[in-house]
Amino acid sequence: MAENLISVMDGKEPNSLYDGYGSCPLTVTKGKIILAEFGYGGKIMPTFPSWVNNTFKATRRAWVLKADIPPHVYWNYMLKGNEVFAGSKKKEEEQH
Repeated sequence: MAENLISVMDGKEPNSLYDGYGSCPLTVTKGKIILAEFGYGGKIMPTFPSWVNNTFKATRRAWVLKADIPPHVYWNYMLKGNEVFAGSKKKEEEQH
């Protein structure tokens, strides 16, 4: 959205697409979660290798990903204006 807003403010057409990605940490027991990552229509869209996060199994590794990494990224990067995980597909990329 930010990229499209900047494009429009510069008098250009919006050029970025959103693929519907979302993630939902599902706590099933203390210290273990299932980190469900999905897109439009329930399409599974994992961002981590299966040895880090198994989308279908509650793990301690996924708990660490949820509990430790997001607060660090939020406080040390996002609040300072550095969105290290941001990125989008351009309309031309999607057509090919």
